[in-house]
Amino acid sequence: MKDIDWSKSHNGVMLCTFEKTVELMPEVAPILEELKGSLELPVEDYLVDVKIHMLMPGQFPCIPNWHFDFLPRDDQGNRIKAAASPLKMYMWLSSAPLTLYKNADGEFTKPPQTWHSFTQSDLHRGQVCEDHVWRCFIRVIPKSFLHSTTCNVGELRRHSQVYCDSRKFKW
Repeated sequence: MKDIDWSKSHNGVMLCTFEKTVELMPEVAPILEELKGSLELPVEDYLVDVKIHMLMPGQFPCIPNWHFDFLPRDDQGNRIKAAASPLKMYMWLSSAPLTLYKNADGEFTKPPQTWHSFTQSDLHRGQVCEDHVWRCFIRVIPKSFLHSTTCNVGELRRHSQVYCDSRKFKW
């Protein structure tokens, strides 16, 4: 997939069906097709999140602190680890910076341009970008993981956040 020029893509999509994702971003169709045979549930039971970032050195494409994706929360926003689902989410990255995972054996990354599965119980964080790069992140999640407060489902992304270390950032 090295031939995709991510600078020509939309910012991405917000939790769209496979069909809607391909309609809005046809360039990701071959990448999504690679995953379909590995899904635990029927394809209709998943949503696709795509984020395209233009990154500079020192920026993070996602939350740089350790966190869990889509972990259930109570009405006060507290995580409910005991309610974590064993269902898998799937992630694909075009290039570095890679996601850093942490388990009892230590910290590790997974190679880019390959589908990887993870769950609501997998602790991970973003890493800082070291180069100027266009990066594509694709995450496929079970529809049942959506929080009641999730907004803009099924739409094109209008922005993609980046995070900076305020102690090191200069304009």
